[in-house]
Amino acid sequence: MALRFEEVTESNYHELIELEVFPEQKDHFYFRSAKPNMMSLAEAYVFGNNSKVLAIYNDETMVGAMFYNLSAEDEGRAWLIRFMIDKRYQRKGFGRKALEMLMERVRREGAGTLSLSYVPHNKEGEKLYHSMGFRPTGETLGEQIVVRVGL
Repeated sequence: MALRFEEVTESNYHELIELEVFPEQKDHFYFRSAKPNMMSLAEAYVFGNNSKVLAIYNDETMVGAMFYNLSAEDEGRAWLIRFMIDKRYQRKGFGRKALEMLMERVRREGAGTLSLSYVPHNKEGEKLYHSMGFRPTGETLGEQIVVRVGL
């Protein structure tokens, strides 16, 4: 596995937009958009320089995407806003490895914690996040459970 991140540019954003999850996973995203990565690109543009959308590549194949933000208001905190692995590449270890890489990246960028939220019925996500040290904060975002890990 040769996983890496790449910034989203005009040469790869179409490929990013076409990535999909399984139909039963579509309601795991806050915006139940048919194209959650398109929403990530739009939100990153609106939210500004502290937000980034990263394409996740295995060798030369785009396998997923991450949208994160280094919070300007909460110094030392990073938020993973959206995270997806395309349905063709799930259950191959890409999600865990990409999350480990993001944790290291935001730590180097000055974050002391990484937070994310997930819907309660996303049991696969919950299991992954818990196994990587994320713990519930007691907060919610709508129906989503907020978890955080120290870096």
